[in-house]
Amino acid sequence: MNKNIEEYYPILKVIRDEIKRNYVRSQEKNIVQITNLEGEVLRELDSDDFIKISDLLLNEIRVGKNTFEIPILEKFLNGLEIIQFKSPSQEKADFNMEILDLKTDISKYYSFSIKSELGSKATVLNASKATNFVYKIKEIEPINIMELNNINKETTNKWLKARLSKIQENINNKILEVSFVRTHSKVFSSNLQLIDSKLPYIISIMLMDYYANEGISDIKSLTERIIARNPLEISQENKTLFYKSNIIELIKSATFGMVPNKNWDKKYSVTGGLLTVKKSGDVLCHHIFYSKEALDEYLYRNTQLETASTSRYGTGSIYNENGEYYFTLNLQIRMK
Repeated sequence: MNKNIEEYYPILKVIRDEIKRNYVRSQEKNIVQITNLEGEVLRELDSDDFIKISDLLLNEIRVGKNTFEIPILEKFLNGLEIIQFKSPSQEKADFNMEILDLKTDISKYYSFSIKSELGSKATVLNASKATNFVYKIKEIEPINIMELNNINKETTNKWLKARLSKIQENINNKILEVSFVRTHSKVFSSNLQLIDSKLPYIISIMLMDYYANEGISDIKSLTERIIARNPLEISQENKTLFYKSNIIELIKSATFGMVPNKNWDKKYSVTGGLLTVKKSGDVLCHHIFYSKEALDEYLYRNTQLETASTSRYGTGSIYNENGEYYFTLNLQIRMK
């Protein structure tokens, strides 16, 4: 996460699709030209104005609390005809740019996703009912299921962790058996299986481990625990590569293309990569093609599972269906 000044991608053009405008910087004239898609120049602005407003914006964000307004920024954006600042939640790409590959001297159009360290950590995979994983409880020794449901927010702090910890304890003591049944959404399950047919099962184990143990949430640690457990009995020489690569591919897919409740074609809608805004104001680029290994490792080391609203998604509730007991756990992934 340190800026490498020897590797950079000159930005030739920024494209705003919602208003069909291009923003092209002319280095010779030190101006930014606003053009329509046919290349007709609609307006010209001094490049230094963009630098001044970005410095101002960085300082305002650093001192700002909760939701706040920056009138001078609004005025500046209105002058650029930009009124919609955030991409729709279903869209993975935040904006498109034409950048120059200095190695080949060829320019290409790429879309990028932005993650910022300036505010709250961005989600990679948003929680929804589609990301619920369903588990079945089987009693080996008689147990009162009501005991488990009595571990709740009225009786216990961090009740969900406490309940799942108790379930895990009963599994270890061979009082209960718990088996993964399915994901709530067949579409999400199908999307995961495009990465690997066993990925829903692998994630189900990761979720149980996360919810049943206090203080273990980061993807790297949870993956290492699965590697050690090796539930699929992958050969010793291949198990690390197998589990780690599949978990990384899940995170990349969620970052760049896959939406849980939409059928996925295994293509990335983000073609360029990830732009990270550091607290210092530096903007770093992990390119999908030019820095694949660095991107993979960055996502692997900088993401974590998170507990979403338990009431909204029914997380951890034990319920009876046709005389058998089930519970659900929800998958949400966020940047650390």
